[in-house]
Amino acid sequence: MRKRPARQPFPEHLPRERVVEPAPTACHCCGGHRLRKLGEDITETLEVVPRQWKVIQHVREKFTCRDCEAISRAPAPFHATPRGWAGPGLLAMILFEKFGQHQPLNRQAERYAREGVP
Repeated sequence: MRKRPARQPFPEHLPRERVVEPAPTACHCCGGHRLRKLGEDITETLEVVPRQWKVIQHVREKFTCRDCEAISRAPAPFHATPRGWAGPGLLAMILFEKFGQHQPLNRQAERYAREGVP
C-alpha cells in the first residue's frame, strides 16, 4: 500500500481571505431545527490576483442536531481539479504562461519561489 505524500501548508506570510459557507438550517436526517455548532472544516485554495498572492479559506461549519445527534454541514466548494489546491485564476495564469508565453513549468516554479510561494 502506497503512502500518500503529505501536502505542505501554505506560507504564513500570505494574506488569508476567509469565506464562510452558509450553514444548514435544518437537520438533513430528521428535519429538526435544534442544531448546535460542533466545529468547522477549512479548505485552503491558493489564488493569485495579478502579481498578488493570497490564500482563500472556505469555512464549512459543522453542526450537530440536538434531536437525532446527526452531523450536518454545507457541501464542499467546487475545485477546478479534484482535491486540488490551485484556484481557477492561478491555473489560468500557469497555462497561459506555459502555452502562450512558452515559459517552462520549472522556470515558473523558480519565479513563484522567489515571490515567496514554493
